[in-house]
Amino acid sequence: MEEQEQTNKPFFSGVAMQVILKYKKHLTIIGIVAVLLSAIFSGPTFITPLYKSNVILYPTASNSISKVLLSENMGNSKDILEFGEEEQTEQMLQVLNSNKIRDRVVIKYNLLDHYEIKPGSKYRMTRLIKEYETNFRFRRTEYMAVSITVFDRDAQMAADMANDVAELVDSTINRMQKKVAIKAFEIVEREYFKLKDEIQVKEDSLTVLRGYGVHDYESQSEMFNRQLAIEMAKGNAPGIKRLEDKLEILSMYGGPYVSIRDALLHDKKQLSQLKAKYEEAKVDATENLPHKFVVSNAIRAEKKSYPIRWLIVLITTFSVLFLATLIFGMMEILSGRMEFDIKKKDRKLGVFKRKNDVQADSRSSNSPVEVVEKVIIRERIVIQEPVKVVRKEQEISGQKEVEKEITKRDNNNFKMDNFFNSANLVKLIVKWRYHLLIVVGVAALLAAIFSGPTFITPMYKSYAVSYPANVEPYSEESTTEQMLQILNAQDIVDSVIQKYDLARHYEIDPDYEYYKTVLLYEYHQNVSVSKTPFESVLIEVHDKDPVMARDMVNAILDFYNKKISRLHKNKYVEVVDMYESQLLQKRQVLDSLKQILYVLGTEYGLIDYSATSQEIMRGYLKTVYGGNAKDINTKEVKRLLDNMEIKSGQLIEVVQMLQNESRAYVDIKLDLEMNVRFLNANMTYSNIVTYPFVSDKKSYPVRWIIVVIVSLAAFIFALLVILFLENRKKLQRK
Repeated sequence: MEEQEQTNKPFFSGVAMQVILKYKKHLTIIGIVAVLLSAIFSGPTFITPLYKSNVILYPTASNSISKVLLSENMGNSKDILEFGEEEQTEQMLQVLNSNKIRDRVVIKYNLLDHYEIKPGSKYRMTRLIKEYETNFRFRRTEYMAVSITVFDRDAQMAADMANDVAELVDSTINRMQKKVAIKAFEIVEREYFKLKDEIQVKEDSLTVLRGYGVHDYESQSEMFNRQLAIEMAKGNAPGIKRLEDKLEILSMYGGPYVSIRDALLHDKKQLSQLKAKYEEAKVDATENLPHKFVVSNAIRAEKKSYPIRWLIVLITTFSVLFLATLIFGMMEILSGRMEFDIKKKDRKLGVFKRKNDVQADSRSSNSPVEVVEKVIIRERIVIQEPVKVVRKEQEISGQKEVEKEITKRDNNNFKMDNFFNSANLVKLIVKWRYHLLIVVGVAALLAAIFSGPTFITPMYKSYAVSYPANVEPYSEESTTEQMLQILNAQDIVDSVIQKYDLARHYEIDPDYEYYKTVLLYEYHQNVSVSKTPFESVLIEVHDKDPVMARDMVNAILDFYNKKISRLHKNKYVEVVDMYESQLLQKRQVLDSLKQILYVLGTEYGLIDYSATSQEIMRGYLKTVYGGNAKDINTKEVKRLLDNMEIKSGQLIEVVQMLQNESRAYVDIKLDLEMNVRFLNANMTYSNIVTYPFVSDKKSYPVRWIIVVIVSLAAFIFALLVILFLENRKKLQRK
């Protein structure tokens, strides 16, 4: 009875113990063999041991030398000795995963030959990249540092490659930044020397004006007016004529002199600021700054890190013993020596007991007299108590109804239990094994055939990883999100479709009613733009032509640069037009003011308000000192005084306006030149971390996955059909 209860328990608690006890010798032998074989096959003869080397480093907080060392706003810049934060760590991880570093390591250490990949093999680059990604691992530590781990069968080579990858971070980032820095330096250099040339032209113009006798407008006008008053007092007509001629020249060229002089002062101040930017850009373009702090360098490993033989032996041994126990148990069950089902307890246990008791009584009773007496007694009871018998029959009838309900419920439970019973499933699989094998085999064969190139066009993948550059966010989005939005712009999609005639390439009929919808659907199925965990942008293109996939990635980046340039230049054109209009207006205002100043000087004798008024008052009050103090030309003094009373306000206003308009003119001109500089600049707006390449192995479809999924689906579907049929047969039999 105890043994029967044991066999009625689930497999892993009941049958398993019996199997282990019965086959303990076999399992011991199998375990020893598994230990020996796993120890042998995990040795260096079969598994190449790999040594691990590791480098830990931190990124720097700033990547610009000029901002750290030369910028005037050094208080707002980050310290050159400060460790980078999460953003810099993610950027460094993206650079480490770029093909720029990978290609240089592959070439330096000849990894094709080192990984024993034949140069002429069909999928050599795919295998090489897979081996590289398996043996080179980059991750962020919990302390925001970057960990570089390299595995290789040569311990020294693993250490050298890890250290070289860490060193390549600087040169790779510097090369990426140098492209932008050199462009910026060329723009600043051009503007710097252009401004120097303009300053030289202004200085030459002042030299010409000095040749006409205009050296210092304010002091000369004061001296000439003072001397003119003296000569008038003397009545020296030739002296008066000479001074009037000089005042006429001064009034003619005084305005241009003041305008050029003020512009020259402003330009020299601007040149000083531009020179500082020129020096900063020059440093960024010519000097290199380390981008990392190395915490620990890689060293030669003394002990292999892969494979861990004891772990392999332990897992293999337990797996083999488990499988052997399962097989022995199945053998015992299929042979009938053990029961695997969990038997149901009969709910009519009391009825069975009564029947068994009656049968036992009948078997134990050997006397016919006793049997006759029992029958007589029962008949007497029936005769003497008819009412009780009727009641008893009613009770039995009600009990039968209850038993029917119980039986019906048990049948339903039995149905569900049989449907999901693991033992029943195993028996059904064994019973229908040949049918299932045929179904799975046919499904696998059909999946292998229909997933081939005859039915599914193989697709090749090419991709690029890039960061945005030289752009500013329009609103609250990041520059990466802005780049994603622009890369998905419809005009870029249309440009790529038109350049590569994708309608013909995708074999879409232009006369089809939904031609455009299908074309865009195919494009977005094959082209994807997404953001990586490192805040960079990933552009992936799938195509049946690997070269075309690579070219489409490059074209998308090229159209992105052109679109950004077009967006910026459209705005710069508007700004340039605005500044040119303002500059023309300022030029007209300056010309009109100079003309008014010329008229005031030639017709009214008013050159400089303070000097002229001072001399007029001296002549009017007769406070001229000297031998000719009595010979004051009272008439001329009176004329100048009258003119001063009438035109002095206008003279002051014109001079002040001329100075203000000259400064405003220079400011507008500088803003115009800056916007013209950006309008004519040929800039790029992406820092490409990983360039696209021609794939040598298809990425879709993965045939083995299709075969496995289809085979598993066919097996499950066939098993469900078998369960349904078996359950239907049982119900029919009942």
